Amino acid sequence: MELILIEHVEGLGRRGEVVKVRPGYARNFLLPRKLALQATAGAKRLVGQESRKFEVTDQRARTDATALSERLGGVELSLPVKADEDGKLYGSVGPAEIQHGLAVQGITVERKQIVLAQHIKMLGSYEVPVRLHLDVRGTVKVSVVQE
Repeated sequence: MELILIEHVEGLGRRGEVVKVRPGYARNFLLPRKLALQATAGAKRLVGQESRKFEVTDQRARTDATALSERLGGVELSLPVKADEDGKLYGSVGPAEIQHGLAVQGITVERKQIVLAQHIKMLGSYEVPVRLHLDVRGTVKVSVVQE
């Protein structure tokens, strides 16, 4: 089934692209969430008109994300947590804690933008990637220290 993406879909394509997907994926995921339209002539025209406006917005968002990425490069978070004598945490540090630490320093990011393969469970220093835009990623230095 051919669809036109209305929004960026991770692992599938960017906004405005025509993609070929299985009918079940389209019917159960993409179409109900308004992430795509069926690829008709009218829809292609509509997306072509919208893409011009989107390019300007996307360029502005990319510029803002680049500036935020540079700002994140200079940030070092220190998160005090409870841990045992071996350095193993009682609990874990995840995206929510990192988001809160950034908010305290005046940097606003969404929790889903913080990319952690798995929660941090040991004391130490970590570099955590933050996905600010499709093409722009920043990193935050996080030091998990004993409380």
